[in-house]
Amino acid sequence: MIAHICNALSIIKEHRRAFIVLNIAFYGLFAISMTVTLFVPELHETAKLAMFEVLSQPGYMKAGADAYAGGHLLLAIGLTFVTNLGVSVVLTTLPSFVVPFSGILATLHRGALWGVLFAPIGPFRGTLIPHSLTLLLEGQAYVLAAFAAYVQGQLILRPRHYGIGSRWEGYRAGAVTVARIYVLIVLVLIVAAVYEGYDVIYLAPYFR
Repeated sequence: MIAHICNALSIIKEHRRAFIVLNIAFYGLFAISMTVTLFVPELHETAKLAMFEVLSQPGYMKAGADAYAGGHLLLAIGLTFVTNLGVSVVLTTLPSFVVPFSGILATLHRGALWGVLFAPIGPFRGTLIPHSLTLLLEGQAYVLAAFAAYVQGQLILRPRHYGIGSRWEGYRAGAVTVARIYVLIVLVLIVAAVYEGYDVIYLAPYFR
């Protein structure tokens, strides 16, 4: 496991400029959209209603919400992890295998949406104090997924720059690179899910 983590970190080191830019873009959009929402609170209400509608539909999201509401810690942790990993794979990674870099847009869109959803508005804004660490951890996992999509796209479109003979070989090398980075993504999402479980069930009530 340590070797896999070191491999993933070496990829980040090799492309550290892109990694930094993606972090700035994601958290920057989060901050900007949150600031805008403070001046236009109707955005928060609209986004919150849309989120409640999603949570009311049968599926992992509703099951997760029910687990939190019922105080079922282990189930909440498991469903949170599965949901966030699924979002990373379906919205960021898989689209980038079809159209290089396309999944990065989904990640940046999520950062902007989070700023609207989690703007400190309403009677429960105090819960954002403990929940901020959850957002930081989950956000970092999504940034890592976007970073994997970036490196994959580079290997596909510029194979010779990386000593690869063809774009098909670059495609395969990109898939291997994505898998290596997903070791970090999974680890971060596990930590995030465990913390979010304790946060929502045990910590948040003290901040309401």
